Amino acid sequence: MNNEQLLNVAKTIKSQIHPTILMCSAARNFGAYENEKGFFGLQFTISRCSNIKFGIVRITLNGLDLYDIEIKNNRGRIIESKKDIYNDQLNDVLESMWEKKETLNKWDSRIPTIKLQSVEVK
Repeated sequence: MNNEQLLNVAKTIKSQIHPTILMCSAARNFGAYENEKGFFGLQFTISRCSNIKFGIVRITLNGLDLYDIEIKNNRGRIIESKKDIYNDQLNDVLESMWEKKETLNKWDSRIPTIKLQSVEVK
């Protein structure tokens, strides 16, 4: 893949994450990357979450067209990782990785969700 395709993969991953999820984790420093296996993904930093004070999140598009997610600390140690995540599960999985369950239960009814409706085209 060339750089343009690498950036398209990263932009696609970012577009599948709800902006509220990114905002609540103070996500910043977004960038595209290629891992040692040759898979492409999105990398960004988070801070001030209830479970993780500072971390680097890497979301990789694996060969099965699913996502692998890992969060590393300042020293590069993997704090948490999940494999084979579907794109419609991405928001819930990310949030559960960096927020405590008590916090999520408190917010559950307050976080906006996207409701898809089918529309007939005439």
